[in-house]
Amino acid sequence: MSDRLEQLRRLLDTDPTDAFCLYAMGMEYSSLGEHEAAVAHLQQSLVADPQQPYACFQLARALAGLRRPGEAATAIEEGIEIAAEQGDEHAAAELHELKSELRLND
Repeated sequence: MSDRLEQLRRLLDTDPTDAFCLYAMGMEYSSLGEHEAAVAHLQQSLVADPQQPYACFQLARALAGLRRPGEAATAIEEGIEIAAEQGDEHAAAELHELKSELRLND
C-alpha cells in the first residue's frame, strides 16, 4: 500500500464517513489502476455526500476502466444533474466531455 493510501486510511479510521477522504482514496486507487477499489471508495464518498459531480466523474472513469459502460453512463448522468442543480457549468462540461470521450452518447 502506498504511503498516501496509508495516510488516507488513518484519516478514514478517525471518520469513516469523511466524503473527501473517501474521494481521495478512490482517486489514489484509480491512479494505481485498482478500479474495483476506486469504485468502492467513490461510491462510499457519494453516499456520504451525494452532491459531488466530480466524484461522479471519477466514478464513471473507474467504471469505464472495468468495462461497465452502462454504469459509467449512469454516473455521468447523475453528475450532470448535480452540476446543473449547483450551477456548476465547468463540472457539467467535463462530464459531457467524458461522456463523448467514452462514446456513451445517446
